[in-house]
Amino acid sequence: MAAETHLIPAWRLLDREGLHALVGAPRRGLPEGIFLTPNRARHEISAVPLVMAARQVIERAAAQGGLPLTAAGALSRADTRALFDLIDWPDYAKNEVLAVNRVLNEADALPVHVTRIVLQMAGLLRRRGKMLIATKKAQALLDPNASADLFAFLFEATLWRVSLSYFDRFPVEHWPQDHIGIVLWCLSAAANNWLDADMLAQVCTVRDERLDHTVRDFSGPAMRSRVLRPLTWFGLMEMARRDDEVQADWMRPAVYRKTALFDAVVGFKVKVPVRTGAVH
Repeated sequence: MAAETHLIPAWRLLDREGLHALVGAPRRGLPEGIFLTPNRARHEISAVPLVMAARQVIERAAAQGGLPLTAAGALSRADTRALFDLIDWPDYAKNEVLAVNRVLNEADALPVHVTRIVLQMAGLLRRRGKMLIATKKAQALLDPNASADLFAFLFEATLWRVSLSYFDRFPVEHWPQDHIGIVLWCLSAAANNWLDADMLAQVCTVRDERLDHTVRDFSGPAMRSRVLRPLTWFGLMEMARRDDEVQADWMRPAVYRKTALFDAVVGFKVKVPVRTGAVH
């Protein structure tokens, strides 16, 4: 994409009422303009990476009567390694992680680290002394027929309750997660084809003036780290690599598009006031 390319954000198709419906999140639950229908895709939901990882952590906590925690509140190395071996994560090379870590602390194992934090934020794991305990609600969600409910708990906690900026430490905190409802609506309208994170940031986010005062523009990397990558954990976005397959993956630019699961389970109660042509 040429550096001078500028695209019109999709959210400009909405009026003030529609935008407010996407950002007015209550203390619990989703904004009034967003709803989930995970029961429409129960089989697919059960295979979502974060749902599967959450089950592994809850099952281990329930079986052991709790997971021992370090002084910093992280899982022990023994539990971290056991869960690391069980969890499959999109665009995550376990062999590369093991090559640079003789032992695994929780912070070294992103899938384990993310899952533990999300489960605590969702209220499915709670701390009791030096142990992390699976709540009764969490254990009930282990029922194979409860995948849709587990998905909903994890979706809300990840995108609205967890500060995803914690995992990248970019200088502009919380953006664009601070208007994630708008971003999701824009992705539903504009992410049908493969696009890179920079382009999706232009089309799907409300620009924050703080980005103009950083040494480099972090909008694309933040969009990737705080929106696109987390949505791959839910099976709602998929990622591919461009260019020569001979190159190492990290050297090949990533592109993203929404999956069929996105349209099946994420819905919006907002109207576009005026019919227009293509978004971009």
